[in-house]
Amino acid sequence: MERLKVIVFVISTCGSVIGYSWHNEETTTRSSHLSGKDYHSDPLVVETKSGYVRGFSKTILGREVHVFTGIPFAKPPIEQLRFRRPVPIEPWHGVLDATKLPNSCYQERYEYFPGFEGEEMWNPNTNISEDCLYLNLWVPQPLRIRHHDDKYQEKPKVPILVWIYGGGYMSGTSTLDVYDADIVAANSDVIVASMQYRVGAFGFLYLNKHFGLGSEEAPANMGLWDQALAIRWIKDNALAFGGDPDLITLFGESAGGGSVSIHLLSPITKGLARRGILQSGTLNAPWSYMTGERAQRIAEILVQDCGCNASMLATRPSQVMDCMRAVDAKTISSQQWNSYSGILGFPSTPTVDGVFLPKHPIDMMLEGEYEDVEILVGSNSDEATFPLRPYG
Repeated sequence: MERLKVIVFVISTCGSVIGYSWHNEETTTRSSHLSGKDYHSDPLVVETKSGYVRGFSKTILGREVHVFTGIPFAKPPIEQLRFRRPVPIEPWHGVLDATKLPNSCYQERYEYFPGFEGEEMWNPNTNISEDCLYLNLWVPQPLRIRHHDDKYQEKPKVPILVWIYGGGYMSGTSTLDVYDADIVAANSDVIVASMQYRVGAFGFLYLNKHFGLGSEEAPANMGLWDQALAIRWIKDNALAFGGDPDLITLFGESAGGGSVSIHLLSPITKGLARRGILQSGTLNAPWSYMTGERAQRIAEILVQDCGCNASMLATRPSQVMDCMRAVDAKTISSQQWNSYSGILGFPSTPTVDGVFLPKHPIDMMLEGEYEDVEILVGSNSDEATFPLRPYG
């Protein structure tokens, strides 16, 4: 296959990854309850393809930003949907309250240095739950296309930045203070979006070879499918918020950067975005992917450590999965670390599964199996200074 042109830039950034604090606003206004006939009179209500959502307004540096948090893009991946690819959210009735930060996906907290700000700032700041597939948007108010009013339809569409958080595919949440994008939205004519995606075994467990290709059981890369579904939702609803569905740029740090790499290469996400910003992370980093064979060995260890008898996978795999779905989330979250193999040896990463990653990522890059893309590649020059914050 003929390789298409790829434009590469090198960047070095410093300071916080996106913005400052969710609580750094000068003014916050939350909308009140409206009856159905008043939907179109509320500037904070947007009609999406999933239903109406109501956000809130913040005045940042003298400019109004409309913020929408906790919009569901998939059904909660709980009970029978645990360890499966995400299922798109069904349309809702009425107006969804998009003014509260969403749950963080289930993960372990870092507690090596209790009370240490440089560590605590990376821990989830919202409730951890398997019910976590939600997204957020920051929209500069003057750019908004509101419903079907002709005068707003004439406004030019603006680019959209989609943030994917890092955390070694084992932790992370879009709700961290350093990921608040209100200042970026206020200072730039862009919309910023972010999403939650499953991490650890909940997002990457691979037992599919015991069921056969095409099975929905533990197919690996569920976290990547979460990201893809969120990006698709953002693209499908871009116009409702004033965004251009053809001008989407993915950007992320560490595992987020690796995820951006995957979406630019994978046949599953081809066409969703053609621009990517990779900060301190790429798919070809040794910690950013694993073979299906290694992923399966790690999964079998977890099954055994959770008391579900891995030897039964050969003959009664469905019974094993029923057992794993009955195990409490805390046990899975803690036991998965038994397969941690040292610095950057994470037990859950994107897996060469034959679907999302059809082959080794290096081979995918060399063979040119991607659309024409533009990328910025670099590292965050002051990334390691966060743990030193208490020391000035």
